[in-house]
Amino acid sequence: MFKYLNVFRIVYLILLTFVLVHCCLGLFGLSFTPGPWNFWFLCLCLILLIHPWVLYYKKRGFEWYHIIFQLLSTYVAFQIFIITFFLCSVDDHPIIPINLDYKVENNEILIDKGFFIHRYYEYHDLVAPLIMKTEIKYTINREF
Repeated sequence: MFKYLNVFRIVYLILLTFVLVHCCLGLFGLSFTPGPWNFWFLCLCLILLIHPWVLYYKKRGFEWYHIIFQLLSTYVAFQIFIITFFLCSVDDHPIIPINLDYKVENNEILIDKGFFIHRYYEYHDLVAPLIMKTEIKYTINREF
């Protein structure tokens, strides 16, 4: 079971390294695009869901009613993931570019933010396929 704990530690360190690299890029006015952030957030949520169950099964044996509790906790974790993902997507904080809707066009990345009625689009310069400039090139407001 210790090999599983080492796997979780390695994954935690990889996720922490991603955030540290993002902070270092921020010093130069760059950041990762929403694609790597979405993948990072999904990995973090999966690890936070699986790790407590591995620790639980390490101390106790498996029983049939544990499956019910595991399914209920999976549903709750999925709901927390969706709510957090949606809140990060509509928030206009540019440091964390987790987003539901984004497009890559030529040398620009278009990030769709806001709510259903008041929506706006941010255009950033794309430096590399995974890295963009943090400053907004221009913004288009859409009122419905």
